[in-house]
Amino acid sequence: MSLVGKPGYSETALGWMPTDWTATTLGDEVVSIVGGGTPSKEVADYWGGNIPWASVKDLVGSRLSKTQDYITPQAIKGSATNLIPAGTLITPTRMALGRVAIFDCDVAINQDLKAIFPKPSLRKEFLFYWFQDNAERIEAAGTGSTVKGIRLETLREFGLALPSLSEQQKIAAILTSMDDKLDVIARQIEATQTLKQGLMQTLFSRGVGTQDVSGQWVLHSELKTVLSLDIPAAWDVVRLGDIAPLIRRPVEVRPDATYPELGLRSYGKGTFHKPALLGSEVGNKRLFEIKAGDLLFSNVFAWEGAVAVAKPEDDGRYGSHRYITCNVDKSLADTSYIYRYLITPAGITSLSLASPGGAGRNKTLGLSALANITIPLPPLAEQQKVSQILDGVDAKLQVLEAKQCAVKSIKRGLMQKLLTGEWRVKLDSSTGTT
Repeated sequence: MSLVGKPGYSETALGWMPTDWTATTLGDEVVSIVGGGTPSKEVADYWGGNIPWASVKDLVGSRLSKTQDYITPQAIKGSATNLIPAGTLITPTRMALGRVAIFDCDVAINQDLKAIFPKPSLRKEFLFYWFQDNAERIEAAGTGSTVKGIRLETLREFGLALPSLSEQQKIAAILTSMDDKLDVIARQIEATQTLKQGLMQTLFSRGVGTQDVSGQWVLHSELKTVLSLDIPAAWDVVRLGDIAPLIRRPVEVRPDATYPELGLRSYGKGTFHKPALLGSEVGNKRLFEIKAGDLLFSNVFAWEGAVAVAKPEDDGRYGSHRYITCNVDKSLADTSYIYRYLITPAGITSLSLASPGGAGRNKTLGLSALANITIPLPPLAEQQKVSQILDGVDAKLQVLEAKQCAVKSIKRGLMQKLLTGEWRVKLDSSTGTT
């Protein structure tokens, strides 16, 4: 909604805002911005203490309680690092621009981080959300071809629309309530992921058992050892190539036709759709058609879990020669079971061993080595039950992740409205109303 000419609003250097707000800059509203340093790695007495020492790599969230590295009091005295009080806003000025974090403990910082100490006219809680709302602008203001940094003078010049202290407090409280909801969801996601990991470890080594005459699952009572694997006696150990042979559907590329490509994410994150290519843009690349239900591998990133099952919406898309497609024999194996086993730690290890050498992250998956990967295989009904159990956990994760995404979207919208004054908040009668 446009604020131009709206009663109670006036034009300022920062645009239209409430008449009782102040158009200022970050630099005018802070007492100081304090940096840090890195203690010498050559002095053993500086490291391994009990004082958290933060660098950009530690800013994995916005409210933090630990770091990867710890230093000693001697390091504080003998280096440029500074010990920052708990609850202080900390933001990077080199790499990861736009992030902001608060530690719940005293923390030393390195030279890439800056601690922000606001004046009494600016509540740190309000400033915390101001940084989040301006993250993209701060990142865009950075300079540098490989590693971006931002000068303190530039950061200080950022405009700040400043309401009264009581309104700052109310705005921060509203946004904090959204963060509280996100924290609850994040803990639920973490707990569900932990449950899934435990289930996978159990299900792919002990299964769910066999069904009795009433259809109830009864746990396996006998185990056997096959190829160093302790598995239920009713299971087999099979070659992947015997149950999911390679299948290729080469395409004759026509210059005037379009070819929507399919991509694979690492770490078992599934498929994604690439833009369609014109045949004339394909060049010398060979294309192969993909069908729903295909077991897919990236031949250069399979070792880090670039494995997936083609979904119905992937049907008819195309992959280059770098994508390996296998067709699981449905009379012997469940495709979901095979895929899920391959992204377990044991499965990833097998894919890594089948993908030797290569530069950087690129390690080429050998076709014969892929076919020779061995998989513990229960009877088909048990495979399907295992998949069903894990499908249920994944469905719960999807619901939680969708909820998380929705709350994040609501929070972004609230920040845009509240921090510009487009939406006003009601204050307690003791402080007046706006």
